[in-house]
Amino acid sequence: MDSDLRLSRPVSDADFERYFSLRWQLLRAPWDQPRGSERDELEADAFHLQVQDRNGTLIGIGRLHRIDDTRGQIRYMAVVDAWRGRGVGTALLQALEQQARDWGLEEIRLHARQAAVDFYARHGYSMVAPSHTLFGSIPHFLMRKPLS
Repeated sequence: MDSDLRLSRPVSDADFERYFSLRWQLLRAPWDQPRGSERDELEADAFHLQVQDRNGTLIGIGRLHRIDDTRGQIRYMAVVDAWRGRGVGTALLQALEQQARDWGLEEIRLHARQAAVDFYARHGYSMVAPSHTLFGSIPHFLMRKPLS
């Protein structure tokens, strides 16, 4: 990842507003989903990360939450199109995985969009099974990675 980029946790209300706005713009708006659909009931207990460019513009986001005592799930990971392929997603993923290790988790699961399956496979995730189809048009696949 470019050394001018900054990986951090959103902390203020303004940080979270920008974070959720980018999540909606990248993962919900293109499919005409309403604002609010980018959030779920696990937000308060989850670990959130963001990446900003040198101007402070948010360019990537991701979240980790616990499934149970040994497993976590990564959700809502996205990078602005212009920044894809430049290490932003890898930096986010590695930081989320490190947080899972810090929590003592043994495995991470995620439901990858078809377009992201190869990205996760390159980072050690294996396909478990086809999952759900989001908004009737975006196939997802359950993937997992042991952390030990």
